[in-house]
Order: sequence, then C-alpha cells, then structure tokens
Amino acid sequence: MAGRRGLPKPILILVGILVVAFAVWWFLVRSDAPSAPDLATAAETAAASQASTTSAASATTMQATTAATPATTASPATTVAPTADPSGTWTVDPDIGSFHDFTSSWVGYRIDEELGKGIGATTAVGRTPLVTGTVEVRSGVAASAEVTADLRGLASDRIYRDGKVFEVLHVDRHPEAVFVTAEPVPLTAGATQMSVTVPGTLTVNGVSVAVEAALEVTLVGDVLAVVGTLPVVLADHDVVAPSASIVISVADSGVVEFQLFLTRAVGGTG
Repeated sequence: MAGRRGLPKPILILVGILVVAFAVWWFLVRSDAPSAPDLATAAETAAASQASTTSAASATTMQATTAATPATTASPATTVAPTADPSGTWTVDPDIGSFHDFTSSWVGYRIDEELGKGIGATTAVGRTPLVTGTVEVRSGVAASAEVTADLRGLASDRIYRDGKVFEVLHVDRHPEAVFVTAEPVPLTAGATQMSVTVPGTLTVNGVSVAVEAALEVTLVGDVLAVVGTLPVVLADHDVVAPSASIVISVADSGVVEFQLFLTRAVGGTG
C-alpha cells in the first residue's frame, strides 16, 4: 500500500503564516481595553448598591417582624431617600461594585502605543482598585478633596506592559499617585448632577504638577459617584516612555481617568 503523502509545502507555509498572524493579533494587537468612565454607568452602579443595601436591611426587618408577629407581612422598600444636605466628610467606599467588571472605584491611565512595523497601534489602559480619598463639603462648597491611588495595583490586559509601567513609574520608590484640589469648588445648589473643572496638583513618580481635572458628579441616594479625566505629560513627571521589542513608541502624553464612589462618614455633617 502506497504511503500517505503530507500536505504540499506551499500549503504548510501558508498555514504557518496564518498561525503566526493570528498569534500576533491575539497577543499584541487585539485589545481588551475597557471603555472610558461614564457617569450614566456609574449612576447605575450607585443605584444598584442602594437597592442592595435597602433590600438587605428590609429583609432583616421582615425577619425580626415575622419572628415577633408571624401573621404580619411587609413589602420591602425599593428606594432610599437622597441625602438632603451633602455637607460633611465623604470617603471612597471600596465595597461598592466590583473591580472584576470595573464597576468599583478605580484610578487608571489611558495612552496610545505604536506597535512594530506592520502590526498597527493600540490603546493601553491600566487601572488600580487600591484607591482612598476624602472630600470635605461645607455650606454648598467642596472645600477640599484628596485622592490617593496605589500604583502597585495597576493592571492592564498585557502582563508584559504592566512590568514596564511599574519600572518607568518607579513604583518601588513612589508607589502612590495623589491628586489634591487647589481651591474650593462651588456646588450647584439643589442639583444632584453636575459637570465641573477642578484645578489641582497631581503627584506621580514623586513629581507634583498643576493640572485641571474634568469631573462629572451625581448624587444617587447616599452615594456620591464621580467620574473624570485629567491630562498627564510623561516628561512633566520625569517619566520616560516604556519601550519593548514589540512597541515602537508610546505617546508622550495620555490621560489619568477615574471612577469613584463615596459615602458620607457616619456623623459627618458640616
């Protein structure tokens, strides 16, 4: 019986080229970068957290009521009255949402990359859920605010990129990025949603630079949701754009973007 012949060499070469091309696309070009922060999405998360908290409290109340008077039933509440007066100290709440789907509080970066010849470009996005912060509100004015992000928690869709980012940001020596407002910010009286530009100072890699953050804010029940961006120029913070065999260049500027959920400290009224 005659031996079976393998595939012709040209076909094998073509298959090899296709496999390599797919691998390049899958590991280098394909991007799982998440969308930019969006106030409507953040508001949905805030509302869901309010509904969850209310349902849990209502269930506890119903159990206690049923134990005391079995014949009595009650309907769980579905809404929470919004904070009448926002004065007080608001802090970032790490228990709202999940970092797995970016519905929690986080701070991150977005910057463009140019890959090797013929491969194309991509947008690099990395985020950390390790965020703390406070906002002091008094007499209709956000008197001060400070947000700190632990850069050691930064993660993108590419492990090789994360290592380079840690290196150029010197997170071993400067693990935190900090934004502090430069002046009080008036709040719109009676409004539960507003857009505002906030001047402040951004410290990255131990270097502080004056910036302006573009914020969108909404009050959902007792949760203050904040999304926004602020520009960042790498050289201003003594950061040298990372390089790798695959990456031809990284843009010299990008944006810091963030999503924050804050709740008012117990007893925190101004």
